[in-house]
Amino acid sequence: MSNIPAPWPSDVFVLVPSYKSAASLKSLLPRLLKMAPALNVCIVDDASFDETGTIAKINETHYIRHAVNLGKGAALSNGFNFLVHQKQARWVLTMDADGQHSVDDIPALLAYVAKHPETGICIGKRDLSFKNMPLPRIFSNVITSKILSLLTRIKIADSQSGFRVYSAELLKQVRCVYPRFEMESEIILKACDLHFSIGFVKVQTLYFNRTSHISHLKDTLRWLKAVVDVSREIRKKTVLS
Repeated sequence: MSNIPAPWPSDVFVLVPSYKSAASLKSLLPRLLKMAPALNVCIVDDASFDETGTIAKINETHYIRHAVNLGKGAALSNGFNFLVHQKQARWVLTMDADGQHSVDDIPALLAYVAKHPETGICIGKRDLSFKNMPLPRIFSNVITSKILSLLTRIKIADSQSGFRVYSAELLKQVRCVYPRFEMESEIILKACDLHFSIGFVKVQTLYFNRTSHISHLKDTLRWLKAVVDVSREIRKKTVLS
């Protein structure tokens, strides 16, 4: 824990998109708030209709609530807009509310962007092996990462990890339009098009017996259509310029 900034940098914010994850959020937030001040943490509740709002209020974090379920991408986009434009964030660290990201890995992610300030996105790379991840997740992660690597011509080690640090400079220049999980790949494609670097830091791989909100086949097909469309849009823009 020696790499933890002391005090926490005032321009670094943590964004946690949450959907029906009150139980795990109740466990995650106290651990997170031992590291980051509550005023540097934002919970986006994607119409969970559970105790998420109460938990955020008790812990005195920023709280944004969607009246209807819009998707993880929309939750991230709304959180980015709030933190970058209203709170003047320089870096936004994202982590999922389901407890599959360890707060102990945050210092390594922040140390990477401190050392490489030109970074657009630093992604927490998980161990994509059978002993650490369910088979459907391995399949979808490996396939999507290989496709993104081909499209961007750089090695994308873990395209589906939601444990990331984004630079405000990137977030000010990129407008993401996809509202669900594919948004996290859309922003990688657009970051590479703008010549922002993508970094990777090894993080722990934590999986629990919780219900996933991802339909692997359906969402993978939707993801594939999205990245093809984004890539086509980027190529068209390049030709016209």
